[in-house]
Amino acid sequence: MAEPTTIWAAVAAIATVVGAVGALWTLIELKRDSRDRTRPMMTAELVPAVLTDDADLQINNRGPSPAVNVRVTFDPPLPVLEGADAEGLGTPFLQRRYASPIPTITPGMLMTNYWNSAVDDREPVPNDFTVRFDYADVRGRYYSDTYHLSLTTLRNQSGSYPANTDPAGLEKRRIKALEAIARGVGRP
Repeated sequence: MAEPTTIWAAVAAIATVVGAVGALWTLIELKRDSRDRTRPMMTAELVPAVLTDDADLQINNRGPSPAVNVRVTFDPPLPVLEGADAEGLGTPFLQRRYASPIPTITPGMLMTNYWNSAVDDREPVPNDFTVRFDYADVRGRYYSDTYHLSLTTLRNQSGSYPANTDPAGLEKRRIKALEAIARGVGRP
């Protein structure tokens, strides 16, 4: 039988090892938590456009640090339109904007593009699609964020809206809104 001093020394050694492992695990989790709170966070959403029946795609960096070398991909891919097929459509702008990686998207930077009408299909883009971001932070750590979006969700939005949604009514509302903005510009 071992002496009590030896037994307590062994117990103390085991407790020290367990404590060290716990402290190491805590430090690793704190580092991960700190990295997660300071990382860039790319987002994509479909939002109603102002004063129209259109839906806009908004790309945003909601994190506190820049996202670099941001590659934006769509699934299914955007249709490739050229020449007469591209006339009068917004899809070619989407193609050009997201064809190459974007060098830097700063915190809060908002990129908006017309996606489609929220009422009917005017553009040859999918109604249900996925936006994927592959990018790095300024320290070279890589991230990937994916968002599944549906124009149907936006189209099924309800609320209290003005009744004059015909072209003449919309034009009157635009003029009134611009006049209200103009009156407010320059006021403290």
